[in-house]
Amino acid sequence: MADRTPKKVIAALDRRDASTARTCVMTGTESDRIVPQHRQGGMGGRPDKHRLENVLWLDSLINGFIESDAEWAAHAQAWGVKVPLWVKDVSRVPVYFVTELAWFVLEGDTRRGITAVEAMGMMFDVYGKDYLLWKAVADGTGRARTLYLRSVS
Repeated sequence: MADRTPKKVIAALDRRDASTARTCVMTGTESDRIVPQHRQGGMGGRPDKHRLENVLWLDSLINGFIESDAEWAAHAQAWGVKVPLWVKDVSRVPVYFVTELAWFVLEGDTRRGITAVEAMGMMFDVYGKDYLLWKAVADGTGRARTLYLRSVS
């Protein structure tokens, strides 16, 4: 049985992200497939899974792509949508909201805008040079794609 996001977390998510009104954080689309998605997933009912810093609105199809395709996963990691389980504090990873073309740090029931330079610094602090690879994939250059594909083969 799925570990559902509690209603009080969904209500807080709606308040925190009111300006984006249940749109997919990665595509900016609205549909009946938009669901509360955990940045750090994992199986089971970890006690910290439903903390607000860990939840975003995401198209369930996009989540499927992220979970099944290395390039989608790299893109999601570069934008802070997917966070590996080994990261101890998910709030140290900023999130890019495509609808606002801006980076945010999620702090409980608020989000604080930051510059792209600050976001890159935070990402590098958490992930090191792996972030640069994910960013290159997300930026979509042919050279980045080649480098990435070589790194996962």
